[in-house]
Amino acid sequence: MNNTSAWREYFVATDEQGLHVLAEAASLAVRSLDQPHEGPRTSLAPSQLRAGVRALEVCAREGVALATVLEELGTAVWAHGVRPLDVACVAHLHPPSVVPAVVTELTIAASNQSMDSWDQAPVATEVELHLMEFLGRRLGFSDSASGVMTSGGTASNVLGLTLARSWAASTIGVDVLKTGLPEEARRWRFLASDQAHFSVQRAAGQLGLGRDAVVTVASDESGAMDIRALDSALSQLDAQGLVPIAFSATAGTTDLGAIDPLAQIAERARHRGAWFHVDAAVAGAFVMSDVLRERLAGVELADSVTVDFHKLWWQPFNASALVVRDVERFDLLRVRSNYLDRGDELEGMINLVGRSLDTSRRFDAAKVVASLRTIGQRDFAAMLEHLVGLNDYCARRITVGDDFELLAPASSVTCVFDAPGASADDLRRVQQELLAEGAMVLGRTEIRGRAALKFTFMNPLATFEDVDELLRVVAQRLHRR
Repeated sequence: MNNTSAWREYFVATDEQGLHVLAEAASLAVRSLDQPHEGPRTSLAPSQLRAGVRALEVCAREGVALATVLEELGTAVWAHGVRPLDVACVAHLHPPSVVPAVVTELTIAASNQSMDSWDQAPVATEVELHLMEFLGRRLGFSDSASGVMTSGGTASNVLGLTLARSWAASTIGVDVLKTGLPEEARRWRFLASDQAHFSVQRAAGQLGLGRDAVVTVASDESGAMDIRALDSALSQLDAQGLVPIAFSATAGTTDLGAIDPLAQIAERARHRGAWFHVDAAVAGAFVMSDVLRERLAGVELADSVTVDFHKLWWQPFNASALVVRDVERFDLLRVRSNYLDRGDELEGMINLVGRSLDTSRRFDAAKVVASLRTIGQRDFAAMLEHLVGLNDYCARRITVGDDFELLAPASSVTCVFDAPGASADDLRRVQQELLAEGAMVLGRTEIRGRAALKFTFMNPLATFEDVDELLRVVAQRLHRR
């Protein structure tokens, strides 16, 4: 017979010896992060990074001591990764992680709760539901609201628009999950701004409507949906005999951080009997600030809302959520299974697989709850407000200076600009040089056909002096052309 005790050291145990082994291993892992660094990333070239990684044998015939493996990861990987806490890491919506979330990640992995069925995650299910109800209240929903954790904003948006499609079908007596798209679906349309996340089009494609079913509405100079353009688009749909079944608004666009006029869009969606979805992956955190939440006026009118915890909630990837106004709307998605979500569970047992497009999921709600309980609303809100203040300060500095030109009003935490006389190739060169040198992870994009650079402020430890230095470094590099 096999001597299974020889394998015990590979597995997490919660007895005294097991926890001692885990603590020692965790200590080694933490020490592996202690690497010399300067700047937001290493200056090694792609070929050098590739060579270092290829030198690691993924799986030798005989195992290697964990201490050695972790040490190798430290020198070959962690020493050369991007460092989101560095103030010069300003390209993307890529946050530094808070300590409560990081240490809770260890316990999430160690306990390994699978969030698809209650019998695999009984108390974990209750924690996720508790967090979703809290988020629903912050969004301004009633007690009938709830939600589910997802892997990211794309997954949340696809889930929300899947519900929208099923809702539209249900209003004409069709169970679209059972019988497929009705003939009427040829006339169904989603509406979203030209700054909306690409996941709206992805959802339309995956739902069988086709990407052409997304009607793109022009945005104003801030990047927010133009209501006059929306009304014009609706008039054109009426003239063509097409039916808007979902309005997808954005609260915090990826490039400009713009927030669509949510209340006005909600009014039009209600008038049409259409689903109102809000992609608040970026600015959803503003509901935690009494100062900033007014920017989300109208979000409480949504049927579904996407919120990404791995953006302005400073959580490690991945952690997102979809919250719905009425929890019973999730029944539009539910498919019974003989082994998992049978429908004959005891009272109070909720199988979250009935709300999700995934089956097995991590217990990511735990790290969010641990973080919020540790930080508290006052400090959480203050950090958000500080980031918005940094962005506003950056925009003012650009406006009064001669080096750059602001391409859109400052919104949320992103500032987009170019430089007078600089070509698209000049901007590309500066962004790529700074990245290659490890001096700055700078954003680069295109706004209305115009090449642009972008700062995204995600680090609450950054200061106004840091903003001045970022602008100085970019200006100095541009002047070298």
